[in-house]
Amino acid sequence: MRADRLLKIVLLLQSRGRMTTSELADELEVTRRTVSRDMEALGQAGLPVEALRGRGGGWSLMDGYRSGLTAMTPQETAALMIRASAGPLRDLGLEESYESARRKLQAAYPGSDRRDAAFLRSRLLIDEAGWHGSAPDVPEALAVCQEAVWDVCLLRFAYGGDGGGPARERTVRPLGLVVKRGVWYLIARDEGADKTFRVSKLGNPRKLEETFDYPEAFDLAACWAASLASFTSRLPHYEAELLLPETELPAFKRERYVRVLREQSRGDGTARVRADLATPEFALRFVLGFGASVRVLEPGELAGAVAEEAGRLARLYKNS
Repeated sequence: MRADRLLKIVLLLQSRGRMTTSELADELEVTRRTVSRDMEALGQAGLPVEALRGRGGGWSLMDGYRSGLTAMTPQETAALMIRASAGPLRDLGLEESYESARRKLQAAYPGSDRRDAAFLRSRLLIDEAGWHGSAPDVPEALAVCQEAVWDVCLLRFAYGGDGGGPARERTVRPLGLVVKRGVWYLIARDEGADKTFRVSKLGNPRKLEETFDYPEAFDLAACWAASLASFTSRLPHYEAELLLPETELPAFKRERYVRVLREQSRGDGTARVRADLATPEFALRFVLGFGASVRVLEPGELAGAVAEEAGRLARLYKNS
């Protein structure tokens, strides 16, 4: 809708300052001509939009102008009121600031909107904590990493040595922090490449006084996605062809370390499934967990191992 696009233009100019027609067109996924018409409409509506021609020019809002928050819908406000577990914010020392900002945001809305936000918060909870044990301890190195990322300063630490060799001293350009399942990771540029380091494994981290130019084109989310893809590609693989009742497929797919590569219904209530079961050891334990519901079609070595283990269990219980 055009109204939504006009609002987005105002918010973009308010948050980023001057932007060119091309930049706005790319951000909004429209043509340059559409942006020009939208800017004309904003000016006719009385918004203080300024156009600067020539090199380094673009569109901007008049100095000092700030739009109100009333353009946000109650649903948008409520969405901002909800957050996942407080762990990451607490780790970074931002939980109190978040709660303060949330209270201010909620107070800025009429009573009916506040009720909508409170309704949603009272009925929806996003809990990222695991089922087993308490939350992971916050790594001592996190505060140093956070300070280096915030201040755009070089960071020095020892890393590695898990394979028996000595840890190596590194001086990196810290670009961002990522938390996944309560575990913190540092994304940093090391020797020209963007790498991922587990914060809890950093040895003697020190923030240096030397600053660096943060790369404007760096995208933390894209870098993390690439890191996950690279990690996944290095994981062990063990493929197996299985036959199981279609009713068992949901439970089969929920297993964390199982990746279904192909499934084909046979029309008789069973399905032929090709799956990556990571390792032969895990595959054996996993298939045995389904009992007689799952039959291994291939590889033969897995089918033989299942039969042998099943026979061993049968003899164990028969003797007892």
